[in-house]
Amino acid sequence: MNLPEIKPYEEQAIDTVVSVINRAKELLGIRQTLKQLAKTREHFSPRAIVHTTNLKCPLVTSGEELIRRAIEKDWKITELLMYTLNYLGGSQDECSQYYYFEVIFSQPCLAYPIPQSTASVFFRIEDKHVEAKENKPAPVMIFRVEGHRLDYDIRHTILPADWLLGVIKMKANLFERIEHLHLF
Repeated sequence: MNLPEIKPYEEQAIDTVVSVINRAKELLGIRQTLKQLAKTREHFSPRAIVHTTNLKCPLVTSGEELIRRAIEKDWKITELLMYTLNYLGGSQDECSQYYYFEVIFSQPCLAYPIPQSTASVFFRIEDKHVEAKENKPAPVMIFRVEGHRLDYDIRHTILPADWLLGVIKMKANLFERIEHLHLF
């Protein structure tokens, strides 16, 4: 049974655009070498935003350092929000070892020094065991924002503070609605 390779939507969109461009060049009579075809793909593929090459053993400590660096230096979320980073544990299957982290963001202010609501972002590092040690790629790190359904690759997606502020605002609105109902 031949199953198609599972790819993220971004990769599928890039593949579609590249194939349309290359087909259009072919119809116009422009002949391309294999190297030129590959460069077309490189032109549209996103550059790494956060480099995961620093992920080394032990992955728990290097993963925490990478998450802290991404939050503070690459995404610059600490300008608006405070955070705490927690290691949740690990798991493994026959192919990979997984490490889980939770980052809890809050926005304390003078009126409420203890934040009324928070937003969580869950990170997962996947270290594959099926590759040969000399050809082993860097571990993959993805994240998911609380309340979102999609997983995002840390190398290609910036975590905007607006997503976190939206989750915090949504929770604050929910708490206000519950207070107006006088349930408690």
